[in-house]
Amino acid sequence: MNDTRRARQFISWAIATIVLLYLVILAGSVVRASGSGMGCPDWPKCFGYYIPPTDPSQVEFHANQAYKKNMMIIVSDTLWRAKADFTSAGSFDKVNWEKYPVHNYAKFYVYQTWTEYINRLVGALSGLSMFIMGIFSLFTWKKDRRIVMLMLLAAFLLGFVAWMGKVVVDQNLKPLTITVHMGSAFALVAISIYTLFRVRNLYSFGKQQEVPGGVYWLLAGVFLLTLIQVFVGTQVRQDVDAVNKVMDNLHRETWIRQLSGIFSLHWLLSLPVIILNGFLFVRLRRLPLDALSKKIAWWMIVLLVSEYAVGLILSQFGIPAFAQPVHLLFAAIVFGLQFSLVTNLYAGKKTV
Repeated sequence: MNDTRRARQFISWAIATIVLLYLVILAGSVVRASGSGMGCPDWPKCFGYYIPPTDPSQVEFHANQAYKKNMMIIVSDTLWRAKADFTSAGSFDKVNWEKYPVHNYAKFYVYQTWTEYINRLVGALSGLSMFIMGIFSLFTWKKDRRIVMLMLLAAFLLGFVAWMGKVVVDQNLKPLTITVHMGSAFALVAISIYTLFRVRNLYSFGKQQEVPGGVYWLLAGVFLLTLIQVFVGTQVRQDVDAVNKVMDNLHRETWIRQLSGIFSLHWLLSLPVIILNGFLFVRLRRLPLDALSKKIAWWMIVLLVSEYAVGLILSQFGIPAFAQPVHLLFAAIVFGLQFSLVTNLYAGKKTV
């Protein structure tokens, strides 16, 4: 198999990995917006099962039933874990069980459990895809060792993300751990995009593009501002989570008024983000860019406007749950598109 064919396979797996990572971000946001983060109280299993329960009776005590070690049940609003394999007697006996030592969350809702479980499945698929992507990157070792080193970094980040997933559950969804978990997913997206375009240009699938130096600086500034806005957005989301916890998911129309000044900052930053991205789009349209860069620029502005519209829905209609995952997904995709544009234009740049 020649290197050109291997490069195309690497790019295909990189695209698949990026798509799956975005599905992970979307699934994670759905989990958070729907309050399903503790749908599986343990990790990596779910109530001690590889395939989670589908009925409340599966997490209730039953006489004369065989239980495997670490299987979980809920008795008297307490989560119990089997100490070893055993068959239960006629009544619940604490001798065979231990209270789950990590946290005291003891609720079971089928839709929450399966929402969280699907999130974990998508995460596992993205990890597998990135692993295969890393295997395909080995052929670049002689030409560009940085690609392989970045895939090793991605492997480390995958392990960190998996560990953070456990920490998020063990700490019963502390906002800071959720933010770090999401930030790690963004880092994996960035690595996947960067290596994709690096291989693409290394094997001449792209072309040199005449871009004035001022446009690079404008693009870098816009990208940095977007990163700041995304970070501020995570702080707003932490505020929303705190209000949600107090309000028990009720009276959502009052939540905006209870948020701190970070929400006002997030709202104020949205205007310069829109203006600068619009100005960048106009500049890029006037340049002789390749077809891919032009498509990226178009989708970047379309999704940015869409994200702003969803933000209006969130602020004006009581933070509807359905809009939260969409808002985050659009922000994540805009981040990816801007980073793609930075990487593609820089990798294929031509001195003007």
